[in-house]
Amino acid sequence: MRLWIFSRMMLLLFFCFSLPVMASEEQGGWLFDSLASNSGVTSSDGQQVYEILLKMLDRWNAHDIEGHLDVYWKSSELLVVIDSEQFNGWQQLHDSYMNGYPDRNSMGFINPARVQVKLLKPDLALALTWWSISFPNSKQKVVGNTTMNLQKFDGGWKIVAAHSSTAEM
Repeated sequence: MRLWIFSRMMLLLFFCFSLPVMASEEQGGWLFDSLASNSGVTSSDGQQVYEILLKMLDRWNAHDIEGHLDVYWKSSELLVVIDSEQFNGWQQLHDSYMNGYPDRNSMGFINPARVQVKLLKPDLALALTWWSISFPNSKQKVVGNTTMNLQKFDGGWKIVAAHSSTAEM
């Protein structure tokens, strides 16, 4: 009897966990992946999110903090976590960057290794990025990945939540 109950529970768990995966695959999975051939992607929402993320990285490499932060939702409800440090709201994130980089040249240069974008809803996207930052006057290198939720507003796509994990090499 126990074996029968256990097998039924396992079958139920299998279906509970596999249905969202099957539904996700039916909806096309990742709309944009910088490592894959995206020949069918034109100016879709996935491509727009990708281009916004590239703009954000470009502004970092230009040492333009204001331009970099322009991609984030300018709201007190913005949530950004970098390793174990939490920033609540755009202003707190802005102030941390401004105070953390008084010498803009210390920001280094970011190199994206991979960017993936998936639409969860017509106005909500998930983006994953893998990247590294090098510092010209140092052998130090930081590698990391970032998970971002982006929401489509009247003014375009904005990051509403993000989490980054980093490691020094």
